[in-house]
Formats: sequence, structure tokens, C-alpha cells
Amino acid sequence: MAEDEVASAKKLFSASDVVGHASRKDCWVVIHGKVYDVTKFLEDHPGGEDVLLHASASGDATEAFEDVGHSTSAISMMNNYLIGSIKDYVPPSASEATTIGGNDVPPNFRRMPQKKGPPAPNTFLDFLLPLFVLGLAFAAWYYLTFIAKA
Repeated sequence: MAEDEVASAKKLFSASDVVGHASRKDCWVVIHGKVYDVTKFLEDHPGGEDVLLHASASGDATEAFEDVGHSTSAISMMNNYLIGSIKDYVPPSASEATTIGGNDVPPNFRRMPQKKGPPAPNTFLDFLLPLFVLGLAFAAWYYLTFIAKA
């Protein structure tokens, strides 16, 4: 049975159904339009329970889930927590809203700055400075070992 067929065989939820489940005792997360009850997984999540709670409170956690780059074993574990799917799901990139509940962003929510452009090229100083420190350490060792004892 395909993954999408499993989700469609489960219950259909509206966005408002999911919003009420964002606590440590009852935590649902929406990823790619599928609803997962991750309450029992909160303590076992490698990133910590706060990551899942924040993802749950923000509505659609698809973008956050994809940004982290989960392993194939983590993705296969998700089927154990699948409880249904969102009715009339629209991916975040296809809509103006960044969350299922609308454009509201929690006041204490800060996004990581996106890297723009290619990484800065290595400069000569990036190579020279560690070499200088290593030379200085060797000179200090040589002085203290051979010259200061004389």
C-alpha cells in the first residue's frame, strides 16, 4: 500500500482541528499535508521536544522538516505516528500563508538567516594565522625546554 493511500485511509482533519494539539500532553505535527501524533515521541526526538512543540505551534512543519534533512530511517519512523491528513491541503510554497493558521508568527519566533550566495573564499590569512600560532607555541616550548634551563 502506497504512503499516500495509507494517509487517505486515515481520518481527514481541518487546519483548525490540528491547531488545538500543540502541548506536551497532546502534540500533532503537519508535514506534507499529513497529520502525525508525535506526543509519545517528544522525549525521544534527537532535536529535543521543543523542536516538535514549536513545529506543532507554527502550523505546517513541512519547511522546517525539510530544512533539517532527516535520515531515511527517521522518515520511515513517521508512518508509526501517522493519524490522518489535512483536508484540502495546500503546500506552504503554493500559498501566501506561512502557517496553516494564517500569517501570524509568534512574537518570540526568530528564523535562522538564509545563506545567500557562494561561501566566502579562503583567504591567505585563514592559512597563515594557525601556522603562526603553531610556530609561536613551538618556539615557547623550545625556549622553556632547552634555553631557560641553561
